[in-house]
Amino acid sequence: MKQRSCIIGDGIRNFHLAYFAMVMATGIVSIAFEAMAFPSIARALFTLNLISYLILCTILTVRIVFFLPDLMADLRTLRRAVLFLTFVVGTNTIGMQLITFHQTAELAVLLWLIALIGWVVCIYFILLDFVSMRGKPMYKIVNGATLLIVVSTASVSMLGVRLLEATGIHAEYAYFMAGSFWALAFILYLMIVTLLIYRLFFQRFELNEWDAPYWICMGATAIITLAGAELAMRMPILSAWQGIWLAVLWMTVFAWIIGTMWIPYLLVMDILKFTRVGIAASAPLWIKTFPWARLAFGRQFHAYDPPSWSRVFPMGMYAASTLSLAKVTSFGSLAIISQYWSWFALLIWSLTLIGMLRTVCSGINIVTISPR
Repeated sequence: MKQRSCIIGDGIRNFHLAYFAMVMATGIVSIAFEAMAFPSIARALFTLNLISYLILCTILTVRIVFFLPDLMADLRTLRRAVLFLTFVVGTNTIGMQLITFHQTAELAVLLWLIALIGWVVCIYFILLDFVSMRGKPMYKIVNGATLLIVVSTASVSMLGVRLLEATGIHAEYAYFMAGSFWALAFILYLMIVTLLIYRLFFQRFELNEWDAPYWICMGATAIITLAGAELAMRMPILSAWQGIWLAVLWMTVFAWIIGTMWIPYLLVMDILKFTRVGIAASAPLWIKTFPWARLAFGRQFHAYDPPSWSRVFPMGMYAASTLSLAKVTSFGSLAIISQYWSWFALLIWSLTLIGMLRTVCSGINIVTISPR
């Protein structure tokens, strides 16, 4: 019993915040399927997501109360500090689901405020971490997870715009604030992705360095697209805002194009990573047939880890954002793309969930896997 208590205590102390990416992924896939008129799938995912979020928040709260020094140590290390932003995005995603499925604007407002406070705290520590590493080249500091800065900023705008409509607030300054967060996310994306492009394409980048968070190169543009589409659909229809509306619309389309251009590269890198099983060995046929099957199946080749959820969220977000863009631009063909991609995202979500459950049931303490 004492040994079990120690294991649980160590698990909470080293709680891997990447698990909030599971909330992000499940939530956005749920929203995408609701938009495609598959309510049974959407609501089942919402129920599962709400349970997961409450469990993860309980673990995080216990860690704050009993292991605050360890948590502060994480916040003072850049690669771990950015993972706290998954809590911000996950919280805003739950807020979006509450509005979508139950129209509970009051609770969603509370979640948005909690997420906003979390965003401010995280950005403060991340800026301090960047300052402390100013002697290193920036392209060596950033990685896929760094783009969570962009995703979290856009999520504040995304839920904020939905809340303005849900609560009946149509003040121009409120839409200006929501639009400011969206514009800031766009600027931050251009800054960070420039460094990532230099690292991925103009520096020596080994295949073993590739991991799921690099999918956020596309996921960040997808959430910018979704937030921009929501803003364009709901901002006040005033003559003074016409120029702003057009700018938002074209920037949103531009963000979607950038995200779409990332997809072939991301798929190829995933395939290369999953089919590489050793220097001399050749990948089995089932891996070559569908490489992502390694997330769920196999014994020797099982490839699940907590950051794997960072692959699912961009996939689901691309589906949801494409649907919203099709609605605001009246390009019906975009909805067709989204419908096929949504089922692929659900498949990868299912494989990732199976992989997680397999790891838990096998007795491996995955909660303690922390990038220290």
